[in-house]
Amino acid sequence: MITEGLIPTITSVSAGFFIGVVLGYFVKKIIKILMFAAGGIVGLLLCLQQQEIISVNLEKLENSSTFILNSVATSFENITQIGDAAPLGIPLTGGLSAGLVIGFSKG
Repeated sequence: MITEGLIPTITSVSAGFFIGVVLGYFVKKIIKILMFAAGGIVGLLLCLQQQEIISVNLEKLENSSTFILNSVATSFENITQIGDAAPLGIPLTGGLSAGLVIGFSKG
């Protein structure tokens, strides 16, 4: 019958979608936590500089943050080149990407 080939495809799409939603939600929460921590650290440094307890070299701070962001971006580019999702199949990757977008936008 036609349904024999359809059931594994539906299972693959729904599993990928569920994993994508959970992964998107998790990534969104982790990004929020990291941004909160980074903002708190920068705010604390600037507050201590304002009270003249410490002296912050803003050029070095900007250069180090630029270096960190560039290295993170480079590592993501390397991951996407190495981890090609084509062997997983179109139904799984399609469901995973749709779930990732929904999980990242909701919550």
